[in-house]
Amino acid sequence: MNTVHTFSAETEDALWQQVAADIKLEEGLLEYNAQLIQNGYHIELDVDIDLGGGFEGGYETTTFTALVPNHTSLRFALHEQDWVHEIGKFLGLTDVELGDPELDAAFIITTNDTDALRRLLLPDPAVRQTLLRYQEFRLTLAPASHDADAEVYLTFSKDTALVEPEQLREVYHMLYTLLRQLSPPATL
Repeated sequence: MNTVHTFSAETEDALWQQVAADIKLEEGLLEYNAQLIQNGYHIELDVDIDLGGGFEGGYETTTFTALVPNHTSLRFALHEQDWVHEIGKFLGLTDVELGDPELDAAFIITTNDTDALRRLLLPDPAVRQTLLRYQEFRLTLAPASHDADAEVYLTFSKDTALVEPEQLREVYHMLYTLLRQLSPPATL
């Protein structure tokens, strides 16, 4: 059973000093689960590495998840552009463009509000840089189920284990920035 580490701080620097120190204590990091709390925002981090064995192949994942209040009407999915998705576009998958040539070329983007997604992703250069640096991932803002009152989550998932605190912090910073825009501090 993986231990859930909980860290809380008022600043990102203070939070990540705690997380980085804790990660350094983990020998042979195969699983890491942390609840990161900053200024009332909660983001869960999961890193899972399965080395496989015998005839089984292994896998690795990194996932960040944050609950967003239901009043957020924006929904989106951003994921890597690859040949499978190119075939999907040819067969009718709708891919919106944000007006940023690099992001539009790198990702398949679906949303219920293109303008709102532009306002969310494009103003902060650090968000854009992180999106382009870690292109092989999925970033979604979606309900947990099809129920009308289902909770909505902002989720980053990558089929690679990010184990360096600097990488994890960069993705965390992007999600924290997006979360603050989706749910400004006064509405927490």
